[in-house]
Amino acid sequence: MNANKSAYTNLVYALAAIFLVLGFMGYLDIKNYTYDGYNSNDFTVTKVDENSPASEAGMQVGDQILTIDGKDVRDADTWNNRPRTKVGDTRALGVSRDGVEMTYDITYASMPKNDDLLNRVGWLIGLIFLIMGVWAIMKKKSQAALYFALFGIGFGQSFMGRPYLESEAMRDIMGSVSLSLVLLAFAFLVGAILYHSPKSSFTNKSNATKILFVPAILLAVFFIILTIMDPDSTSGLNTFVDYLVMFFILFYFGWAILAIVKKYKQADEETRNNNKLGLMFWAVIIGLVPILIDVVVNTLMPTVSLPGSDYYFITMALIPIGFGLAIAQSRAAASE
Repeated sequence: MNANKSAYTNLVYALAAIFLVLGFMGYLDIKNYTYDGYNSNDFTVTKVDENSPASEAGMQVGDQILTIDGKDVRDADTWNNRPRTKVGDTRALGVSRDGVEMTYDITYASMPKNDDLLNRVGWLIGLIFLIMGVWAIMKKKSQAALYFALFGIGFGQSFMGRPYLESEAMRDIMGSVSLSLVLLAFAFLVGAILYHSPKSSFTNKSNATKILFVPAILLAVFFIILTIMDPDSTSGLNTFVDYLVMFFILFYFGWAILAIVKKYKQADEETRNNNKLGLMFWAVIIGLVPILIDVVVNTLMPTVSLPGSDYYFITMALIPIGFGLAIAQSRAAASE
């Protein structure tokens, strides 16, 4: 970080403050979330909750959603311009079931207590990401601390959310910024592991930075182009995007797991203790493996629901805690 330490630190503080404010506004908006009681993949219903608005309306797994209030769901303009649902709103869903088209009305309800609680737990995890990232860079002005702090901001803001914006253009801009930060956060996560003492040999490569960040940047650009072009949501495009995201997550989370396993295995006992590699190791294994499994299963078998999968995201709280403690308590010099 050298002469730019102060500038980088101030950047982290500024970003954290901005997303903390937006996050608190997002928290206040949780009460406005609505519940329909079904999940879908490529507009095909994959799950219907019991005693939910969807089940009461007669929805079944396998229904292919064709229209909402008479408008084609695959039409990008229709999908993006539809108003936000409110508790008590009713929408007519036109579906195809075994080749027979039918329509049923779904009346949106408030979030069930368990879902509402999970949303608030997710927000709290996002706050932990932000706080631990800022705390780590306050304690240690190192490359690993910088990458971890930026990773914490990227993931933290995605967990905490933001206020709803009436303007479609503003929603697109904020959504693109948020998604780009999340994608870059994957690279920052790997970077934090690679640059944490003892530095991985990969960091000595002349093109290490390009290899680390180019995939995330390219995917961010791809999604920004999609937002600008606003193509219709065809099955081919949806499938391509689903698999692209799955491989992206596998690439970076897989890299993170392999990197920490290699670093931990190659370090002697003293090095492990001095740099708190055990904390980082278990944070990665427990925090990422369940998510990886869930992502692969949901992409390849969208109708399969793993036991307890709604709670898998909670394990990710170990990552900011484990990384923050490991980086802050490491005995390595700040220059590393």
